[in-house]
Amino acid sequence: MQDTSKCSLDVTDKNTEISAAEERVLLDASGCVLLVCSLAAAALFSFGHDWLNLSFHGPGIGITVSHLVLTCLVICTANARKHIKLRGQGIFLLILSVLLSLTYAVFANPAMRRLNLPVLCLLTAQTLFTLTEKNHAPALSGNGLWEGLQRYGVSLFRYWKTPFQSLSEKVQTRSWSGRNLLLGIAAALIASMTAAYLLSTADQVFSSILDGAVRRAEHIRFDSVLKMLLTLLLTFMLFSHRFSLLQKPEKIHPVLCRASDPTVVSLILVGLSLVYALFSYVQIRYLFAGVESVRMSGGYAAYARSGFFQLVAVALLTLSIILPALTLFREKRAVRVLCAVTSLLTGIIDISAFVRMRLYTEAFGLSTLRVVTLWGIAMIMLALLAVLGKCIKPEFRICPVLAVIILSSWVALNWINIDRTVADNLVFRFNEGAEGSGSIQTLASDQYWNPAYYAAFQNIEDPAARQDALDLLDLRAHELQADGRLLKEPSLYDWSLAFLPAGTDQQ
Repeated sequence: MQDTSKCSLDVTDKNTEISAAEERVLLDASGCVLLVCSLAAAALFSFGHDWLNLSFHGPGIGITVSHLVLTCLVICTANARKHIKLRGQGIFLLILSVLLSLTYAVFANPAMRRLNLPVLCLLTAQTLFTLTEKNHAPALSGNGLWEGLQRYGVSLFRYWKTPFQSLSEKVQTRSWSGRNLLLGIAAALIASMTAAYLLSTADQVFSSILDGAVRRAEHIRFDSVLKMLLTLLLTFMLFSHRFSLLQKPEKIHPVLCRASDPTVVSLILVGLSLVYALFSYVQIRYLFAGVESVRMSGGYAAYARSGFFQLVAVALLTLSIILPALTLFREKRAVRVLCAVTSLLTGIIDISAFVRMRLYTEAFGLSTLRVVTLWGIAMIMLALLAVLGKCIKPEFRICPVLAVIILSSWVALNWINIDRTVADNLVFRFNEGAEGSGSIQTLASDQYWNPAYYAAFQNIEDPAARQDALDLLDLRAHELQADGRLLKEPSLYDWSLAFLPAGTDQQ
């Protein structure tokens, strides 16, 4: 009798999939163009801004340009080879990918730019895998997301050797040996260095020229060397990933979708449920009811305004256990019951994080991190509700729904202009004289300086305070100018439309 306790998504096709070790692919014209574009994008990222110190704006319009050029190049080349199939999910992901990349050319929020880098890379990879028919499973399904993640990891390193193989092929067609070429270069360097040393001992002028060259080499900045290495690394990774989209798909491991023994998972869920039950009692008794306790370090206010980041982390940890458990043991009623109980208790933890964050923002106002945290709390609650639905109705496919909502809401979050939202909130609190709103000097303390604050600070009701606030922004803007980050003449990579209002107000 056939064992049905385990099944897997078969994503290997011997006629269409091959491993990197079984092929030798050489560069064609489109591959050469792709390599050059990858080098340009990597150099722009490494040298277009100070990546060692992203405390200010970080990567900007360069990300938008690089992303659009590389994506369009791959899509056009794949379409010319008839490897493109327009699917609904692929078009949806492509729209989100383009919108997310455009935020780099519109807004200058450094925190969001850093957070968006991994999101944009993974989102674009899944988009192109779907459009070029590399993924076998639906793009937004659990299997499809896992398959895309595996393919992306492999594709980053799969074709690193291709440029060197192509060069070696060209060398061999010219009756040269690649091995002899390397030996010749090494021998030439040794001979040249030996001759230069002997000549330097024979002539003082020649020796002084060599000494000057050595001294100049000693002043080469270490971060410049790091940027060159980063450029090479990113070039090969970008090229390898994009070039793999034009080739046959690589082999990946099947995605396990069932298991037979739920003992380990059940014990983990039981242990979490017991801990969460105790924690939920404490939250209902003290936080939600507002009961003061001598065990509260710093009093109720300090107790209520702390710990929300840890609670969000715990909720994420729980979801990382529950979602695979529901996938592996969907038919096990006991596992579904445990998942439901754990989800309900985790929901109390998530609500506790929201209450604490709300009290914190009421006391100190919004910031970019607090806005993102509130978004994360909402998405966790949505995921927990979806888990409860799947526990009740196992055939319900929650992953596509969650993926659509989470990705769409993240892109929307980027487009609401978080800087302006935060600035308006701080100014409103300042006008209301809210406790913790602070002085003019602390209004923009979380963001330090941002052009969105000019428009917001115009709404300060006290004329003297309004002028002080605008003068403070001008001072901080001039400080950035002194550091080489000119606001009216920003570098190509850091430039964004967010600079334009500041340039106008400073005239």
